[in-house]
Amino acid sequence: VAFGLTLPALGAAPDADTFLSSGKFDEGVAALETHLKEQPKDDTARLGLGVTQFVSAVQRLGQKLAVYGPRPNFGALRTVAVDDVPAPAEPLTYPTLRKINQEWLDDLARIEVTLAKITSEEVKLPLHVGRVTMNLGTAETRSLSLLPILQQFRLAPAGREADFVIAFDRADVDWLRGYCHLLSALGEMSLAYDGQELFDVSVHRLFQHAKTPHEFLLEPNRDQNGGWFTFEDIADAVAIIHMLRFPLVEPKRMESALKHIEQTLSLSRQMWKRVIAEIDNDREWIPGPKQSGAINVRVTQEMIDNWMVALDEAEQIVQGKKLLPFWRGKPTRGVNLRRVFLEPRPLDIVLWVQGTAATPYLEEGELTKPDTWQQINRAFGGQFLGFGFWFN
Repeated sequence: VAFGLTLPALGAAPDADTFLSSGKFDEGVAALETHLKEQPKDDTARLGLGVTQFVSAVQRLGQKLAVYGPRPNFGALRTVAVDDVPAPAEPLTYPTLRKINQEWLDDLARIEVTLAKITSEEVKLPLHVGRVTMNLGTAETRSLSLLPILQQFRLAPAGREADFVIAFDRADVDWLRGYCHLLSALGEMSLAYDGQELFDVSVHRLFQHAKTPHEFLLEPNRDQNGGWFTFEDIADAVAIIHMLRFPLVEPKRMESALKHIEQTLSLSRQMWKRVIAEIDNDREWIPGPKQSGAINVRVTQEMIDNWMVALDEAEQIVQGKKLLPFWRGKPTRGVNLRRVFLEPRPLDIVLWVQGTAATPYLEEGELTKPDTWQQINRAFGGQFLGFGFWFN
């Protein structure tokens, strides 16, 4: 009997936290998928699978980019030690970059399929987030921890790497699904347009090992005297602005992006309904007004009420029921954002700034009011965008 008590329960789920903490993401995905074939109603394991799939997908994306030697100023990958990145067999090309983007979208779609199958309201998945580290290559210096990223946005406490635990629950399923849709929208929009010309004049600013017809751009600058900006920096900035015009190559992707945005808004509303209904207080990722949460950021009822107002406004904008204010001419005219997605045209950022690119989408109608958004921002202490990054 004593021996039997030491055995794992029949059909016990693999521990997602163990796989994530040890960096064995692919092994965790495989183990959880096998378990779910035998126990398809285990929604806590399914949440563990979705989270592990997401972290694995982020690592895979980072590894695909890291092989081309990201420059030190390249966002989150600035932690990569670029000096020890050997030249790959083939330099990065624009078609390769599009392929990487599509593979990322495919990963996000798989994660959404996993999470969408969760029906139980009782799921609970405690994870040691501070222990999750993604390997972006073979060298130990090429690693990326989730915690410093969260700390950068003040979403995680300092000095608690080992014991920082978030207990993800049913509301967080909606949160992660919403983020998958938001990221998918961004990916679809980027693939709708052809960025080859911009890539050719700017890729050297991002990667060491890239292919451009202007090979001299990959050579060291002559001006090595330091300072904030060199003439090359200024010249590159001008060229980048000049090339912010993109031919439309896959217009259907803009419609797909719109659907993802609509899903993001819907899932955010659904998430908050669940957060407000919660009666526990267990290391919450997104806390309600009566919960403390895993991080030292309080969410008030006023914030939630104003977030709902923001969702109402955003939904009416993407549905074309309200227009975005247009800064030129009479103030009753606005941009129908829905038509921007459903009737896409070649994208010229400079002409959008000047206003003439908006001409096909200008209409008379009800505008979303700046006062509404200012009130929303005040409810968040002037940090609506920061909270928006957290809430999605």
